[in-house]
This record gives sequence, C-alpha cells and structure tokens, in this order.
Amino acid sequence: MKTPIFFILLSATLSFAACSKNEATPLPQKLDGTYTGAFTSTSVGATNATAKVVITGKTYEATLNTAFGVSSRGSYVTSNNQIAFTDSTVHTANFDWGLLLNGTYTSTTKGDSLILVKKGTGYNYTYRLKRQ
Repeated sequence: MKTPIFFILLSATLSFAACSKNEATPLPQKLDGTYTGAFTSTSVGATNATAKVVITGKTYEATLNTAFGVSSRGSYVTSNNQIAFTDSTVHTANFDWGLLLNGTYTSTTKGDSLILVKKGTGYNYTYRLKRQ
C-alpha cells in the first residue's frame, strides 16, 4: 500500500515542478529583416528618435535619426529573451554612447514587433520596432 502512495506523490511532485510559467517571449528562430520604429531614452538629456535596425545572419546595423546621426554595426548573440549586441565601429567621443545599439537588451516579440529594452541606474533605452 505504501508503494502506490509513494509513486502517486512522486508523480504529483514532478508534475508541479515541470509546470512553471515563463513570462518571457522566446525569440524567433530567425530575426533576419529590416525593422523600423521608435527609440526612446530616459537618461539625462532624454532622446526620442526614429530607429532602423537591419539584421542579417548574426550581424546587425542600427541607425538613429538624431541631429548628429548615430549608427552602429556589429554582431549579436541570443540567449532566451536576451540579445547581446557588440558594436564594432569607431565613434567620436562627443555624444551619448548609450544611444548606440550595444550591450545586452531584454527582447520581446509579438507578431512582427520587436521590443528591445536596456535598463540601468539612471537610464532606460527602448527600441519599439516593426519588421518591414
């Protein structure tokens, strides 16, 4: 009698352990495409701009329509709902380097929308993009 109860309890425990709610939307297998939309910054000297991000294979190119034109390009890797961008271009020192698409962003996808968010102490950078 103890053996069946043990197996029932074990099965129930494993069932509950296997059920976990994952809030993060997994990234699509293929991000390739051209995305356009809005970029917002909540850092000192907040910036709002039109953004364009082109993803091909494991490389990207991003531009922001600002007074001084910000662009970055390089490679990226994905892990769960994170995308780590590595900018490989040379930049001058006279602008907010946080405007570059560089570093680790939390990503959310829904249909043709891609939202990238990077948060830190004193700043929040958000790209709200749609695939073209």
